[in-house]
Amino acid sequence: MWSTFQQRQSELKLLINEQERLQKKLASLQTEILEHTHKRNELESKLTKEQRDVAKLDEFSFSNVMRKWKGSQEDVRDQEMAEAASIELKWNEAVKVVRDLEVESANIRQALADVQFQDLHANWQRLMIEKERWLRVNSPQDKAVMEELYDRKTVVQTMLREIEEARDAGSRANVLLSKAISQLESAHNYSTWDTFLGGGMIVTAMKHSVIDDSEDTIHKAQMALHRFRTEVKDVQALEANSFIVERGEFIKMADYFFDDIFSEWTIHSRISKSQGNLQNTVKEIMKVMHSLAGNKHVLDAELVDIEERRKQLIEA
Repeated sequence: MWSTFQQRQSELKLLINEQERLQKKLASLQTEILEHTHKRNELESKLTKEQRDVAKLDEFSFSNVMRKWKGSQEDVRDQEMAEAASIELKWNEAVKVVRDLEVESANIRQALADVQFQDLHANWQRLMIEKERWLRVNSPQDKAVMEELYDRKTVVQTMLREIEEARDAGSRANVLLSKAISQLESAHNYSTWDTFLGGGMIVTAMKHSVIDDSEDTIHKAQMALHRFRTEVKDVQALEANSFIVERGEFIKMADYFFDDIFSEWTIHSRISKSQGNLQNTVKEIMKVMHSLAGNKHVLDAELVDIEERRKQLIEA
């Protein structure tokens, strides 16, 4: 009977932990949606201003006439167009981020509405009452040890689930970042031909087509990296003192890297810089993944030990 109580308690605790995790994640997403919406609106305002600045260059004015006489009008136009293009790319990315965060938020709300999460705390209270009544009549030997083993088993199972989710997110981020690196390599090759060998309009068009594909891939990588970062933080939040995930510069990099990656990256040298940044990010992810794998190995061994001790108590 006591074993049945403990099994029910373990199952309920796992569900309660998952419910609380989803609720925290939803709250965090709501904050991020507000932040990225604000950023999107700011970029939209900047983009509108840049578009007006470009349009003014085509309007008649004495300053425009003077620039044409001095031959500087095209330089000014190129600079304004470059600034507008950079902001437009960032604005497009911000729009996609807000959209994806809202989709993720809706998915979590749907998950929390699942029947398995209904009345969890009421069920927990009923179970505690049943256990208390049983204990008043029975006082089995080793029950305290058994209780401790079941509690620890629940914690270990929760941590393993979080680690597995973090590893899945890291693997996806790595795949997308590797794809982006490959696409930028193609863009870099076209850019070399275009810049130094006079590739012409066809090569230029092919280069920009590859860069457009890279933009979409990097957006997906950004969202995957965001999820990986969140999952790693979840792992650390469970038991901060039980193990340490070696994150290195990963979290810091994820915070700022994508903000400027699109700036003027159609320029040959910028493509090379973007490639380097992506490759460094992949290296940082691999460090975290290695740390997670090590912790999973330790927890797997502990779970086996817990099960062995539980069996010994039951069979004694």
